[in-house]
Amino acid sequence: MNQRSLHPFAWWAWGLGIAVTASQTPGTLALILLCIGAAMVVYSKKSDQPWAKAFAIGIRLGLITFVIRMIFGVSLSVPIPGNTLFTLPTIPLPDWMAGIRIGGPVTSERLAITATEGLTFFTLILAISAASALANPKQGLRALPGVMHQAGVALIISTTLIPHFVTSIQRVKQARRLRGDQQRIAFRKIAVPIFEDSLQRAINLGAAMESRGYGFNDSSTGRRFGSQILLSSVVVITIGVSLFLAAIEGAGIAFGIGMILLVAGLLVANKSTKRTRYRPQVWKGAEWVVVATSITLINLVLFQNESIFTTLAIFILAISPLFVAPKERKVISEVSL
Repeated sequence: MNQRSLHPFAWWAWGLGIAVTASQTPGTLALILLCIGAAMVVYSKKSDQPWAKAFAIGIRLGLITFVIRMIFGVSLSVPIPGNTLFTLPTIPLPDWMAGIRIGGPVTSERLAITATEGLTFFTLILAISAASALANPKQGLRALPGVMHQAGVALIISTTLIPHFVTSIQRVKQARRLRGDQQRIAFRKIAVPIFEDSLQRAINLGAAMESRGYGFNDSSTGRRFGSQILLSSVVVITIGVSLFLAAIEGAGIAFGIGMILLVAGLLVANKSTKRTRYRPQVWKGAEWVVVATSITLINLVLFQNESIFTTLAIFILAISPLFVAPKERKVISEVSL
């Protein structure tokens, strides 16, 4: 009997908790510890499925983002006074771009602020890629409400595209090495097999979805009414967020009404959608612990206290899944949807 894995929604709650914490910039040390904690959890709990490679891709993307932010922060930014480290050639700009400078003196304060911002971006990307690597997209699709099933199918296909693409590239390169082909740059020899593999995978996926009844058009009155309520909730929530960002009163009321409409729309539309579930994903104590630690992590960073005790608490909360989450084992035969 296979050991169950943590609910994918719990993994996403953990990843979003780290992302929200990083967005508040709790300090350079806390950001570094968040990255280390995310890496510890991923490499301890990840499976050998294709989506588990999303974390390695996220690290590379995060490093590229960090380097780009550093380049822009040094060469193009607002002048910041301080201890000058070196000076770059200055390019004159028109008067309507006053306050922005290309080149000029680079101060240590400027480098520190730019590095912190780049590290924040890196942590955000790492948190989302960690959740993508740990959350089983197949189980997540089964756990979605019936009204969101079709959107979930499109989301799962899109999120698993890059890991499958990377797997295809590695398989083609390994086949070339086994044949004794040592040519480094061979676009045609790599691209053609990858495109053929992608086309064959798309055909197999389409046949599998058609055999399972995907594309069935449910035009019931309850589903249409539920979709209208959901659309209204999105509009109201958007208005609430806009009022919050503009610091205008009434944002909380609008957001609350939007959430009520969202729940009502899900209930109405889900009631009119008929679905059967095979091996439903359970939600037990481990999931509640992970969600609770994620909420605690967000509340802790809102105090904006950069003491060593707060930083240590952030790290402990970030690695909490190490103690409660079971590791997903490889399943030889699994019903995908």
